[in-house]
Amino acid sequence: MRYAKLLREYLKVNLKALAVYDLDFYFAIFGMAIQNILNIVALGFLFNIVPSIKGYSFQELILTYSLATLSFSIFRCFFINTLNIAEFINKGTLDTILVKPINPLFQLINQRADEDSWGDLAVSLILVIFVDVQLGYPWYITVMFIFISLFTSLIFMGLALLGNTVSLFSNGLSDLAEVTFDFFELSKYPLSIYSQALKWILTFIFPIGWIASIPQERIAQHHEWYWLFVIPVICVVFFVIIYQLWKLFLNKYQSTGT
Repeated sequence: MRYAKLLREYLKVNLKALAVYDLDFYFAIFGMAIQNILNIVALGFLFNIVPSIKGYSFQELILTYSLATLSFSIFRCFFINTLNIAEFINKGTLDTILVKPINPLFQLINQRADEDSWGDLAVSLILVIFVDVQLGYPWYITVMFIFISLFTSLIFMGLALLGNTVSLFSNGLSDLAEVTFDFFELSKYPLSIYSQALKWILTFIFPIGWIASIPQERIAQHHEWYWLFVIPVICVVFFVIIYQLWKLFLNKYQSTGT
């Protein structure tokens, strides 16, 4: 109950902050729409040369892209501050967070909102629905994809925390959290296009294959409904492992003294 009340108060503050930048929200939606259109056009040019990629049609490849974008936009909406731990360390903000009797990660996540990310979420959600209709999938497949994306966003948060362990170790002098964006780029494409070694790495070590490629193949194409349980469990287990590692480094963190 305590954290539920705190979350409500954080939401109030963040919503007020977003209301101040209402025009930014609409510009973000427009900007994200243009960016996604350009990305799809680029894929369209590729398919003018190669009619299919590893058995994937153009629409199926766009679905993989859409699912990855939806998952990443959920991460940006709710967990984007996990990318900023090095900044918090350099400014001394992390020290003020650690002295409060509240879970540090909970505070970091709710520290501030990113108005641009909500535009990204709106565009990616529309894109997933549109592509599902184009492929002739029933409405419940779309609902399943949205449900799974809520969990696959934890993979991006886990990768951000993993990158930030370097910041905790170096007192903010180094930061690898930005590689989360590179993993996002890899998640936009089917696992089948990668080599066997890279496919194994992207499935079992840095599990971005579970974000879009595996849900699309197992649920939409093969209708294996038990993956609705398996995929969320994989996402939660990965996040818990990384979170425990992050806490270990956090306990060894030494204040910057600022």
